[in-house]
Amino acid sequence: MSKRDLTDRERLILREVIAQYILNAAPIGSRTLSKRLGGRFSPATIRNVMADLEELGLLYQPHTSAGRIPTEQGYRLFVDSLMELGQPTPRERKLLDREITRISSSDVRGVLEQTAQLLGDIANLLCVVMSPPLREGVLHRIDLIGIGGDKILLVITIQSGFVRSMFLEVNSPVTREEIEWLTTFLNQRLSGLKLSEVRSSVHERLAGKEARKSPVLQTMLDKAQEVFDFSEKDEYLVGGVRSLASQPEFYNVEELRKVLTLLEDKSLFLHLFARETDGIQVKIGRENAVKSLSSLSIVTAPYKFHNLTGVIGIIGPMRMNYPKAVSIVEYASRKIDTTIGD
Repeated sequence: MSKRDLTDRERLILREVIAQYILNAAPIGSRTLSKRLGGRFSPATIRNVMADLEELGLLYQPHTSAGRIPTEQGYRLFVDSLMELGQPTPRERKLLDREITRISSSDVRGVLEQTAQLLGDIANLLCVVMSPPLREGVLHRIDLIGIGGDKILLVITIQSGFVRSMFLEVNSPVTREEIEWLTTFLNQRLSGLKLSEVRSSVHERLAGKEARKSPVLQTMLDKAQEVFDFSEKDEYLVGGVRSLASQPEFYNVEELRKVLTLLEDKSLFLHLFARETDGIQVKIGRENAVKSLSSLSIVTAPYKFHNLTGVIGIIGPMRMNYPKAVSIVEYASRKIDTTIGD
């Protein structure tokens, strides 16, 4: 950060340089800035201030004859103390409210995917929504449904509302009485536990004479690690790829390809977003934990989905509209919390 506190004049000029660069993606000259500020300062005065800000590492001049643009340090100071947060427009709030409210009564994954697309379109950037880590979800109930002969449909519901179903095949026909007994038995032993607890202790909790006399229960125990493994359900949903491509930084197809290649690396995003669970976070350039994201900025906020935590993130060039990105990520996070919450 800068080596000293900025004067009010320096703060004003730095804020205006960054605001104009965010808007136009072009270096800002002293004459242009003087006009933008209504002639309050002469071009010569502004040039001197810009030179001071450059010495402090907050601006730099890409070409000798060009104006100035912000550095990473300049953006950081802007985010921390200069930018003025707004609110999504009434239309944007209406769209977000309508989409997020559907979560409680619709396909959760589909709604989160649509929310990612909507946020990407509003911010004109890339949006990534990380679904909550279902492996830490609490098992609500297990249902067994006989579908004839030796096949059973197993349905697992966790308290967040997510449902998983799979077919089990046993070696002999299963009666309705056995299915009813086993459904009660499983829920008595496992309901209310975290899925990670179920996976690690299911044999101890279910094994015994009951398992030996029930082919269905024995089959479940044999496949327990598969049945209760929700880790592959951890995923990220992406929206706004076209919006990102419209940013000048990505007119170069190779630069856009680099970002899109990153999106294919699930482990990278799981690692990156797993850390962002403590309120609004803005990571600029090389502040990002992943070196390949050092030319980008990321704005994230956690959201609560019942007893689970997911993350909403906006990804774009360092020249992103930080006030806009922060305001819509914060609004979407709060809306999900108040709609579903704990």
